[in-house]
Amino acid sequence: MNKHLLPVLALGTLSAILPTSQAFACGGFFCNRSVPIDQNAERIIFAIEDDGRVESHVQIFYQGDAEDFAWIVPAPSEPSLFLSSETLFSQVTQITQPQFNLNRIEEGNCKQPFNIAFSEDMAFATPDSAGSESSVVVVSESQVGPYDTAVLLADSAEMLLDWLQENNYDLPDSLDAALQPYVAEGSYFVALRLQSDKSTGDIAPIGMSYEGDKAVIPIQLTSIAATPDMRLETYVFGAHRAVPESYLHVKINEALIDWFGFGQNYADVITTAANEAGGHAFATDFSGPTANFRNTFYREGMWDLEPLRNVFDPEDFIRDLRSQGFLADSSVLNLFRKHIPMPESVVAADEGVTAQNFYDCINCYLSQAEINAIDFDPNALVDDLLTYVVGGLVELESLMTRHDKFSRLTSSVSPIEMTVDPTFVLNPDMGDVELARAADLVYLCTGGKYRARANREIRLSDGRVIALPSENWFERNETTESEFLAQLEDVSALIIEETGTTGNAALIYDGTADSDAQLDAFNKWVRRTSGCGCNIGAVTPLGATSLALVMGAFVRRRRNGSHS
Repeated sequence: MNKHLLPVLALGTLSAILPTSQAFACGGFFCNRSVPIDQNAERIIFAIEDDGRVESHVQIFYQGDAEDFAWIVPAPSEPSLFLSSETLFSQVTQITQPQFNLNRIEEGNCKQPFNIAFSEDMAFATPDSAGSESSVVVVSESQVGPYDTAVLLADSAEMLLDWLQENNYDLPDSLDAALQPYVAEGSYFVALRLQSDKSTGDIAPIGMSYEGDKAVIPIQLTSIAATPDMRLETYVFGAHRAVPESYLHVKINEALIDWFGFGQNYADVITTAANEAGGHAFATDFSGPTANFRNTFYREGMWDLEPLRNVFDPEDFIRDLRSQGFLADSSVLNLFRKHIPMPESVVAADEGVTAQNFYDCINCYLSQAEINAIDFDPNALVDDLLTYVVGGLVELESLMTRHDKFSRLTSSVSPIEMTVDPTFVLNPDMGDVELARAADLVYLCTGGKYRARANREIRLSDGRVIALPSENWFERNETTESEFLAQLEDVSALIIEETGTTGNAALIYDGTADSDAQLDAFNKWVRRTSGCGCNIGAVTPLGATSLALVMGAFVRRRRNGSHS
């Protein structure tokens, strides 16, 4: 569905997430080679404050040499910069992950015990500066954590890029076209590079605060480096639920969720739903009160890291840290990699030893003499733990305390669609969105059937039903429920709507009737198939629908493949 979208109203910040498979060294969003970085996701945390400011935390992943690292992002007003934390991102991602639960229910008297087995080419205007003088204004320069930073103003994208390159920001010549829309808006630009004595292991999320009343992702700037269907994860703290303003909002069709796989295809369903909405749409994964999360991440005195400054054996350090119940997430593991690097002898052994394996049991891989030979500074590690881990948890608690609501919205956008910046605003009138989604798997055991022979139904929370053959049928046809249901052709965006600062969403498209018709044809076909006791490949398609043909071919391929 195509829809003329609202104009973008402000500019903001975004993250750079780089794949580890990238072989050449690139910086920030862009590469100093002719081939851009593949940027396959963005993750950013916003807080819309009551005092008319927006706080953002931007996650930065980077693969390459430290001297090549360069990063630039626009802001709508002069920003204040601070260091953020990977732990903030890891925790906020974990607690907002949607949950899809399938409840097993017997209807009737099943004869065997109920035994659950979980098994458009985009062109930017170029500046016309003829007859005028262009300039770059350095608003401020400072050191923030491991970074040298500069906040800049410019009236020419070309001059801005020249300044950055002349000041050792490793950015490509092609960047000026992507910068131009933001220069035209009068944006400020935040530029980062690593300090000369820092390594890529020191890279951490950056935070900034600036005047504003909405959260914005400058997606047009990202288009140079993005991959198809790049995933966007946006987290917004505020007084009310956050909703998209310049993009549409979609409610996904839960009939397409892989309930047997605990919703493992959720991101794919959102991608298809966003495409059905013209490529400019977000779904809400969660929105609810922060009160439910407060006092769970950090409390004063929760840990005592000061004694660890005198623990010079790295294995003892890790053991003592673990004994305090210290959070062992990817942030901590990254700090272990930095301060207690895995020796080349372990890495070269190439026996599948992961960093997690190594740090869980250092003496399993090294002798005591080798452990003693590690150049380990416990003071430096404690300092980093306090800054990058504990600091992130303190900030998360502060975000939860300062704001009443917390929202997570996701989408997928391809480079060709990155023509409008997503903006998010607070809406006091729209309701919460729960994390947990549930459906019932009902075994139809009426008449005293054996459970494994009983036909089944998935009953969704909105009352719709998806018919399923028995467990024995799937065993005979050597396929799984997840594979079977993946062939269901249906509408991914059940609802497409427009949201804003007040009122309920305005309906743009309702796909319920189309979905119900497709689901009804599917159910009739399944019930006919499972009721006759024959192989699905031999079933005549139901009416004019192609669904049975698709399914029949699917199962025949599975059976033939398994015997080849």
